[in-house]
Amino acid sequence: VLTFSGPVDGLNVQASSGSVEAILTNGAEATVELTGVENATCLALEVSGASLRADAKINVRCLVGDVRTDGVVNIFDLVNVRNALNQPVTTANYRADVSADGNINIFDLVAIRNHLNTAAKCTPPTPETMVLIPAGEFQMGDTRNEGESRERPVHVVYVDDFYMERYEVTNQQYADALNWALNQGNLITVINGVVYQADSGTSFPYCITNPTTPESHITWNGRVFGVLVGKDNHPIVQVSWYGAAAFCNWRSEMELRTLCYNLSTWECDFNANGYRLPTEAEWERAARGGAAGWRFPWGNTIQHTRANYYSSTSYSYDTSPTRSYHPLWNAGPHPWTSPVGFFDGSLRYKEDFNWPVSASSYQTVSGANGYGLHDMAGNPREWCNDWYSGSYYSISPHSNPRGPTSGSNRVARGGSWASYAIRCRVAYRDYFGAGTRSSSIGFRCAAGS
Repeated sequence: VLTFSGPVDGLNVQASSGSVEAILTNGAEATVELTGVENATCLALEVSGASLRADAKINVRCLVGDVRTDGVVNIFDLVNVRNALNQPVTTANYRADVSADGNINIFDLVAIRNHLNTAAKCTPPTPETMVLIPAGEFQMGDTRNEGESRERPVHVVYVDDFYMERYEVTNQQYADALNWALNQGNLITVINGVVYQADSGTSFPYCITNPTTPESHITWNGRVFGVLVGKDNHPIVQVSWYGAAAFCNWRSEMELRTLCYNLSTWECDFNANGYRLPTEAEWERAARGGAAGWRFPWGNTIQHTRANYYSSTSYSYDTSPTRSYHPLWNAGPHPWTSPVGFFDGSLRYKEDFNWPVSASSYQTVSGANGYGLHDMAGNPREWCNDWYSGSYYSISPHSNPRGPTSGSNRVARGGSWASYAIRCRVAYRDYFGAGTRSSSIGFRCAAGS
């Protein structure tokens, strides 16, 4: 049963397995009848229709006896059916009618017994926007001996293969996730324009909205989250480390992946197949793009045609012919971010991106690295999973380092639209409190392989 915000008509549903036998609509509800769906799988439904504002993709666990819809059949499902025995089937208890005969009876208990300890095998395909970073060793740290002491000693690190998002999380992606979290009823709350974890008071701020601060591109009208016009494909900023970790969980749950973060302890389960923030070592491995010894993801010099940063004559490797903030995005209220993936080597036009200055076109040079990752230098900094320690490199393990076990700050990497070239180097380390919301910090997702 699919429930919409308004009346639907002319609905079309495509299923990843089995056959759609009928679609029965009644006002804002549509009942989709399917046959031939294999048990213990994830069923993907693609929903479209003229009366919908946009097409939708819905993932459903199909598991006989999973009354509680937690992806596994166990003793708790038996208890749910037992408590509903011989009651009329209603919209509140219909899942207890496991045998679908219109009654809740002994046959439903038998059906659950026959499927006890069955789990739904739900490993969704990896999105096309995720890039596989191969396992291997690399030299981590300031290999050119030109940075700060916290970037040394240079040490050899091995990381397992993992996935990294090609682009930073955008305002539209974050707003969509906020609306999903809001509709769950118990995940977030908004206090004076700031989004917090529900029932946490003001202990765990996630993000701040506009106009509470003009530096946020996320809007809130008391009912729904949105994005300022023209900023949908810009990276989310004014988001805390908590808000980045929470987004990873929301995205995982929407795709039926196993959650990585415990939002009470903020510990990360690296064995889960959900989304998470990259470790600091994973971030640097990915940023280097498979090359050894480069300052930046693409080479040893930096220019405005490749990245959104603050150019200065102070550094010989900053060879940009234009100086100060990026010449396309340096007007209007902060943040002066650019759309994700903007620097791809193509000729860009004002009519497509509506940048705030008068130039009608701009020739970019590809800022992607050897793994095809964009904006690993400049635009916003990016949260990493690790706690920060300035001396961690001297005690870092060789294999899959994950940072100190505790601390007062979290790592951020990559420099920002307001950063000098020295802070955009792949070796540069930055840090902020986990609750910090800044116009220069965003994030991208990672996932285990």
